Amino acid sequence: MKRSKVQKGRERGAVAVEFALVAPILLAIVVAIVEFSSFYNLQISVTQAAREAAREMAVTKNAGQAVTAGVAGAPGLGIPPGNITFSAGGCATPGATVIATITFTRASLTGFFGPTVTVNGRAAMRCGG
Repeated sequence: MKRSKVQKGRERGAVAVEFALVAPILLAIVVAIVEFSSFYNLQISVTQAAREAAREMAVTKNAGQAVTAGVAGAPGLGIPPGNITFSAGGCATPGATVIATITFTRASLTGFFGPTVTVNGRAAMRCGG
């Protein structure tokens, strides 16, 4: 049985309607994947910066150098030095553990999950190497 031209045109219209229904969902998934990957990369970078700051503080026991190492530990982010804090006492006693904490807020890429993204990086190192 041959299909008429009218039926082919109707099928084309059905495909267009199906695409119109599915396309927004697919685009939302792609945008969510991009936003999540950016957030995850930011989290890894801030945690690495905290690790560098804690390591420098544990080795040198100098908060200024540790803050500089933390800022340098995440190049391209521009972490403000005031966002890096250390546990109370730092490395006052040998064998103690110093904890470096970084809180960083950045505008989100797409705004899909909100206008800004705030991440916390935390690392601990034993003083004296």
